[in-house]
Amino acid sequence: MTDAGVDNHYLRGNFAPVTEEVNASDLPVTGALPRELNGRYLRIGPNPREKVDPATYHWFTGAGMVHGIRLRDGRAEWYRSRFVESEGHAPNTNVLTHGGRLLALVEAGQPPVELTPDLARMAVWDCDGTLSNGFTAHPKLDPATGDLHAVTYNLELGTARYVVLDRDGKATHATDIAVADGPMIHDMALTETRTIVLDLPVTLAASMRRAQAGKPVSDLPVVWDERHPARIGLLPIGGTGAQIQWIEVPRCFVFHVLNAYDNADGSVTLDVIRYDEVFLRDIHGPGDSVPTLVRWTINPALGIVHEQVIGDYSVEFPRINAALTGRRHRYGWFAGVGAHGIEITDDVERSRTHEALETGPLVKVDTMTGTSQIHHYGPGRVTMEPAFVPRPGSASEDDGWILSVVHDGNTNLAELVVLDAADITADPVARVHLPNRVPFGFHGNWVDDDETA
Repeated sequence: MTDAGVDNHYLRGNFAPVTEEVNASDLPVTGALPRELNGRYLRIGPNPREKVDPATYHWFTGAGMVHGIRLRDGRAEWYRSRFVESEGHAPNTNVLTHGGRLLALVEAGQPPVELTPDLARMAVWDCDGTLSNGFTAHPKLDPATGDLHAVTYNLELGTARYVVLDRDGKATHATDIAVADGPMIHDMALTETRTIVLDLPVTLAASMRRAQAGKPVSDLPVVWDERHPARIGLLPIGGTGAQIQWIEVPRCFVFHVLNAYDNADGSVTLDVIRYDEVFLRDIHGPGDSVPTLVRWTINPALGIVHEQVIGDYSVEFPRINAALTGRRHRYGWFAGVGAHGIEITDDVERSRTHEALETGPLVKVDTMTGTSQIHHYGPGRVTMEPAFVPRPGSASEDDGWILSVVHDGNTNLAELVVLDAADITADPVARVHLPNRVPFGFHGNWVDDDETA
């Protein structure tokens, strides 16, 4: 898969790809799986299938592999892993359901790939041509209307677009948004009245300038851009690109939004994971700075933003109770992150120690108080992105379970671990033992049986 002797942190350890698709049935379980969990836990990440060049390989560009664990009536029926590929498309970033379809997603020009619930078949789904120029890895579902809102971009076309799909997956609205330099727009936010667009300083234009200057570049065609502004756009739900209001934000990059909501005084609250910079020195992954959870309070009347740091842990891969998307939330669940020193060569050809992002414990943050709970999985054991699953009939925001894949560095195997979302410090509710490791990847979701019926 790689050239011996050439080091790339994102091809080592549990970042390294696995080579085989796996089937396993009747998985062993420690503890007792909640019988209410009837469905599939699915996650996806980069897993290069062919040989790659470590000098240029970027973690974000590897072909996708989807991992699925089937739970039913207190049993773990199966685990399956499949390379995601259909008609040349290989999404690697997120997997979710909408309109009865199970979709593997990626950004920057590729449409989704539809999967069958057993992961046996795959086919490109472009929503009758509406998504032929690509979709996004992070659409937002309005829990009141069932509409799926997305901010998409296509680097080849140099445009951004706001798209709305109704609850059946039919496109009901699309409008172009003027942006310069070809920015990377990985995520977006939604309130009850607004779509929020992130236009931040990671761009195609900066990558082209870097290549022209003879500096190292990777397979990812965007890098940090000192010339590009950092701003967010407020766009009325269902509005046109001409209606957007741009507001400057602290200079940073944001991969992921926790949530956003409108306030009674006309301001908007937006909780994000911010990086001081990315893809500046570490051209192979997001290792230039350690992420921080911050709250931006946006005053549209004055066009200003106030920033407040939330909590005292560095976190990534944020999740809320999805029923509160665009509404006031209190809790967020995250993968805690640390940094691992690696040697790289920067723009002025000096060897220096650099930081590569690595996950650790699970973190639950109370955004009202700023306090955190931590679940440590044990020595050498680290979590990937959590997913919140509400308990049927639940009345409180955190009444449910947290599901996540945990990598055990002692055995080089993975587990699906179930925690009580209200008290993550307690012992796991259940641990499903998988037959192999699951490489560090990006995103996933719990898909209830009712969502793919």
